[in-house]
Amino acid sequence: MARYRLDNPFPEYGYFGPEYFCDREQETEHLMEALLNGSNVTLMAPRRIGKTGLIHHTFERMKAKDKKIQCFYVDIFSTKSFNQMVQFIANAVMGKLDTPSQALKKKLNNFVSALRPTMSPDPITGMPTFSFAIAPENARQSLQQVFDYMKESELPCYLAIDEFQQISHYTDIGADAYIRSIIQFVPNVHIIFSGSQQHLLADLFMSPKHPFFNSSQIMSIKEIDIDKYRDFANGFFARQNREIPADVFHYLYQAVDGQTWYIQKILNRLYRNPKEALTESTVLNAINTIIAEQEINYQNNYNLLTENQAKLLTAIALQGSVSAPMALEFTQRYLLPAASSIKMAIKSLVEKEFLYQDPQRGYLVYDRFFGMWLKRLAT
Repeated sequence: MARYRLDNPFPEYGYFGPEYFCDREQETEHLMEALLNGSNVTLMAPRRIGKTGLIHHTFERMKAKDKKIQCFYVDIFSTKSFNQMVQFIANAVMGKLDTPSQALKKKLNNFVSALRPTMSPDPITGMPTFSFAIAPENARQSLQQVFDYMKESELPCYLAIDEFQQISHYTDIGADAYIRSIIQFVPNVHIIFSGSQQHLLADLFMSPKHPFFNSSQIMSIKEIDIDKYRDFANGFFARQNREIPADVFHYLYQAVDGQTWYIQKILNRLYRNPKEALTESTVLNAINTIIAEQEINYQNNYNLLTENQAKLLTAIALQGSVSAPMALEFTQRYLLPAASSIKMAIKSLVEKEFLYQDPQRGYLVYDRFFGMWLKRLAT
């Protein structure tokens, strides 16, 4: 991956190398150790806490350790079927394990009888790139051919399938069993099954009724340590001859529950004004600006909710977190409907990712900025 100096060192999306990646040393070592010792890994974490960045950072460290290592990342969140998932994986893997030569074309031809490949040069590197169209009836055969291709390379291959819980929504019967049946016979390929809907991933990998039961090492990640994050941030603010005081960073960190993406977004805004003092007031101004930019989106999301869903979500935003949403004290305080209606609303809000259930704190509004918007709407 080409490296260049970012004008703003707090990117909101993407992985730009170790310089812009905060901490996660223990998590990186843990994930590397598991993969390099032959384990598949199920990585569970809420959305926007930094699991995708951790995957890319780990892959980078692994490739630096051994030049033969091949790493592939694919996000299947937008897929609606097993066939689409196979196509995403095929496009991520096929054609990437050889040099652009006749040998590559010959090898590809041995593996793509069920795929319809097209080859075109990358506009930047000139290297050949492939895309594949897969007929639904050929999806299983095609997936087998993708793994055969990796196996035939005899190179150590590591594949991250992000938002893997999406397969729970496919109508294809036995998709998980078929995937399991393939990967257990490909010794040079190891997989990270990553996802943000932890209840679905836990069901897939920790329930005896599913084929993936006990098939991988379970791993989760938490918030980055507040002091390490502040030191990381100040390393960049020093370029502007500024420093974010401990109490101010604590205010910022607590405002978004230590969630990585939200912290990055606020820091990105603070860095844009190099002459501005780093105070609680400027942090609040940055948050207000971000929320104002999303006002239309938040209003549209709110309008999609039923009355009961809106009441419950707003009540949880006001409370901060709720471990017992059907408790009498909570329902009476916020004039909520009957317990059966609350239960239905919770189920829908969790499925739509408006709510997230934290093991320690209970239910929280998933999007922290949306939660702030809801709180202001009600006060």
